[in-house]
Amino acid sequence: MKLKLIFISLLLIITGCGRSIIKYTAVEDKDPFQIFGRTPAREFFVSVDLSDSLVLKWESDMYGSFPNSSVSIYENLVFINDLSGRIYCYNIETGKQVGKLKYSKGAVLSTPLPFRSLLIFPVAREKENYTELVYYDYVNGKEIELIELPGRVLTNLLLVDDEIIFTTEIGTVYRYNLLGDRIWETHTRVPTRCNPAFENDLIVFGNDNGEIIALKASNGDSVYVSKIGNGFQGGVTIDSGIIYTGNENGNLYAINLNDGGVIWQFETDSRIVMTPAYDSENIYLGNLSGNFFSINKKTGKKNWQINFKGVLNSTPLVTNNKIILPDVLFAVHVLNKNDGEVVNSIELEGRAKLSPVYHRNLLFIGFDAGIIRAYEFIE
Repeated sequence: MKLKLIFISLLLIITGCGRSIIKYTAVEDKDPFQIFGRTPAREFFVSVDLSDSLVLKWESDMYGSFPNSSVSIYENLVFINDLSGRIYCYNIETGKQVGKLKYSKGAVLSTPLPFRSLLIFPVAREKENYTELVYYDYVNGKEIELIELPGRVLTNLLLVDDEIIFTTEIGTVYRYNLLGDRIWETHTRVPTRCNPAFENDLIVFGNDNGEIIALKASNGDSVYVSKIGNGFQGGVTIDSGIIYTGNENGNLYAINLNDGGVIWQFETDSRIVMTPAYDSENIYLGNLSGNFFSINKKTGKKNWQINFKGVLNSTPLVTNNKIILPDVLFAVHVLNKNDGEVVNSIELEGRAKLSPVYHRNLLFIGFDAGIIRAYEFIE
């Protein structure tokens, strides 16, 4: 009996040490970074000039590996998800862990969405075809909604007019408000693993059948289904009425947002799972053979190409003069935007996975196994 009591006490101590909680006083953020790509159109461009040199400000260890998502930032908190069902929260200046959440037997593949005192994220159950949509109040440190939905959420959430829109693997699209109320749902009945984007009241995404689908964001009604080619498993970006996305054929497409018609296509000759990035003139995209391209947005013609030995599947960060490009073969590269020249490379101890984020003069990157870093650029 005595040994049994000792064992139970030790078990309680171990469980207590792994407490799952994030609790922090919320302050409204006028300039947050809440979703993958920052805006609903998925914009990975920041209007800033960066130097070639960086210094490490802080580094923190997590538990699991990362999906191809990014950090989110609200006030002085940095949130990040991992494939083991955990959400971590760090202080943006020090990297000190503020708290963490753990959901067993699940994976969080979407960038967690902070909104005032809320943190919203889907937990995809590994061996079961459903998702738990979690609303967490991090001021009071408690879960306030957990909504079970059929199908796994494998893509990143959208925030549109203070409501969230997302797709599931079985092709269902949902819109929810911040209270956890369902606004609408639409069933496309085709497997979907492509990050959606939004512009002009249209939600756009690709599916495994090689179709581009547009729905009205206000009510979920279908606007068009456009057959393009092979399946889409990367993501969509939209700029000024033009959709940009790549597919399993290795083709980059420019597509008219209004009717789904192809404007031009560019062949990269290898499978694409990266969500494209753009600036005012060009599209930037890599493929799984390690080829990275700058493509003119208007003509679809190649400006330049650079080839790496690694795999390119995480969306780069684009600035006025530089491109920050994750490489699965243990590096993050700094490129000159005009010609693709590699001016610096950050060597890593694991595979680069997260899309880089530049916010409040800090660059955030992540790599296996569960390492997140914040860098400062220096002259």
